[in-house]
Amino acid sequence: MAKNKIVTQKEVAERAGVSRGVVSYVINNGPREVSAETRERVLAAIDELGYRPNKHAQRLKLGDSTAKESLGIIAGGHSYNVLDRPYYNTVIAGLFDEVHRLGQEVRFFSFFDALTDPVFFNTNIHRDEISSLILILPAMIATNPDNQKILDQIAERIDNVVCLEEPIKDWPTVIFDRAAAARQATEHLIQLGHERIAFLAIEDARLTGYRQTLADHNLPYTESLVFTPDPSHVLSSAYEAAVEILKLEPRPTAIFAANDETAISAIAALQDHGVKVPQEMAIVSIDNISLAEMIRPSLTTVDVPKRRMAAYAMQVLMMQKQFKDQHPASIVLPTELVVRESCGAKFLKGQ
Repeated sequence: MAKNKIVTQKEVAERAGVSRGVVSYVINNGPREVSAETRERVLAAIDELGYRPNKHAQRLKLGDSTAKESLGIIAGGHSYNVLDRPYYNTVIAGLFDEVHRLGQEVRFFSFFDALTDPVFFNTNIHRDEISSLILILPAMIATNPDNQKILDQIAERIDNVVCLEEPIKDWPTVIFDRAAAARQATEHLIQLGHERIAFLAIEDARLTGYRQTLADHNLPYTESLVFTPDPSHVLSSAYEAAVEILKLEPRPTAIFAANDETAISAIAALQDHGVKVPQEMAIVSIDNISLAEMIRPSLTTVDVPKRRMAAYAMQVLMMQKQFKDQHPASIVLPTELVVRESCGAKFLKGQ
C-alpha cells in the first residue's frame, strides 16, 4: 500500500479497467450493484495503489469543520469477539469515558478483521484521519503470522499507538500484572490448605505465576492439572474442562481459573455434576466483573483495575504526542484479591 502519494478515483478506475462511477459504487456499497468479479478488481486496485476517500472533504460538505483530536480503536475480531466479554466491555467503556472527558473523538471502533478491507484500511488508518490508535488484541490475533503485514503497515502510518491487551512490536502497553494476579490467587488457595490445584486458563504469564507459587511452597507442578480452554469458545470449553477435572484421580480440591467467565462456567459444571462449591471444590479467578458478586456462591477473584487501564492508555497517548522524540514506557498495574464465597474461606471460618 502506498502511504504518501495522493491517489485519485480516476487512477483506481484506470487500473481496474472500469469507470469512476463503478469505483464510487464499490467504495460506497451502492447505489448500483457491482458484480463480484468487478468488485474484486476494484478492491485489488485500491489495495495496490493505496487509495483512500477524502473523508475530510466529505465532512466539510456536511458542515463539520471541527478539529478534535481523533483516535481509532481496534478491539478483538470475529474469532474473538471482545464485545461478548464483560471484562473488555468495562475497559472499552472506560476508554470512551476518557475520550469524552478529554474532549476528543473516537473516529472508528472496529474488529481487526476490518483492516483486511483495503477501502477501510486506506480510509481510516491514515494520519489525516486519526492521530492515535488503541489496539485491544488478544494473543491469538496479535501473534498470528497472517496479521503481521497489517501491523507493519499500521506502524508505517500511525505514530501514536498503544496496546491495551497483548504487547505488540515496540508499542507501549498498558496491562495488569498477570503473573502477580495468578500468584495472589494460587497463594490464597494454598493458604486455605489446598495442595492439588487445577489450572484452568490460557498458558501465558498466569501459568508462570501459578507455577512459581507452587514452587515457593515445594508443591509439584503437574501437567495433568493444566487445562486450556478454547479462547474462541470460552464458556463451553471451560465447562467441558471442569467436567474433565472431576475425572482426575486423585481429584483436585481447588481450581484456579484465568478469568471470571471461565470460573462461572466451571461452577456451573461442578453444580450440574453434584459437586458443592466451595465445600467440595474451591474456585478462585481473575477480573472481578460485576457478575462475580451476584452469582452464588459469589466469586473470590483478583480485581483488575479495568477503568484505570483505560485512563492510563489515554495518558500514554498524550505523552507520545507531547514528547515525540521519546518512547513512553509500558505500564503494568497491580491487582488486589477480593475474598468472597467460592474459595471457602468464609465457609471454613464459620466452622
